[in-house]
Amino acid sequence: MASDNQEPQESPDLLKQVVDFFDRLAIPLVWYSVLMLAIECHLYPGQTSYDSHPFFLWSERVVASLFTLEYLFRCLRNSGKGFYPFTVFGMIDLVSILPFWLGFIPAVRAELDLVRTLRVLRMLKFFRYSRGLQVMTLGFYRAFFHLKPLLLATSMIIFFTMFALYEVEGPHQEEFRSLFLIFWFLEVTGTTVGYGDFAPHTYFGKAIVMFYMVAGLAIFMACFSAITSSFEQVFEDANDPEFNPLDEFAKVSRKQSRLEELFRDTGTTDDEDAAAEEEHEGITF
Repeated sequence: MASDNQEPQESPDLLKQVVDFFDRLAIPLVWYSVLMLAIECHLYPGQTSYDSHPFFLWSERVVASLFTLEYLFRCLRNSGKGFYPFTVFGMIDLVSILPFWLGFIPAVRAELDLVRTLRVLRMLKFFRYSRGLQVMTLGFYRAFFHLKPLLLATSMIIFFTMFALYEVEGPHQEEFRSLFLIFWFLEVTGTTVGYGDFAPHTYFGKAIVMFYMVAGLAIFMACFSAITSSFEQVFEDANDPEFNPLDEFAKVSRKQSRLEELFRDTGTTDDEDAAAEEEHEGITF
């Protein structure tokens, strides 16, 4: 006979079961929606989903409805644990359904082709299930803190070159009278693509671009080195089976905040600066 003091078994978490069901369904649904988009664009070029075969429209409605239900159930399950829509996964889930619901707004319907293309962003949902994607993102995230000063230097060089070319080449070429076209030219040149659609004609303009190319190439190599170093460290850490990439994002952010706090100029004494240097030696990425 069972004891009278036996505790009743806990009822299964219904919300967890529903979320687990959507976890098993998410990846096939994402691939299906992207495949349907590719087939629709191939069979009905230049037409929106309202103009093509009704199957594609209703197929998208079913997929978007399922992802919307998933989003709502995840919000319910995470209630009391923080505001789910503001988490990384919450924003990814929102992006996966937002294009569909935007299509019902009359002002947006005119740009329905572009909104339809945003369905591809559903592939961001793979980040939840792929450890490899999480490790790759962590590599870029770690490198970002080292890239910030390099990006600042790049911005300074681009702005200087852009306005210099505007003043020097603008009176001689119509293309250089547009800051946007100059920025386009600098991006094409700095990335070594070099379309050659237009180029400076004056000696001063050519000298300015020569300076930009040398400085830009040096910064590009420094950025590449920072990213490579970050990925080497991340891949080494990822060999540990207990390594969780998702936990590392918060750790990296806290370490960087601590580093910035240590080296912020607040009128500290030499002894305090020396203590900060010693503490910095124990902080690694």
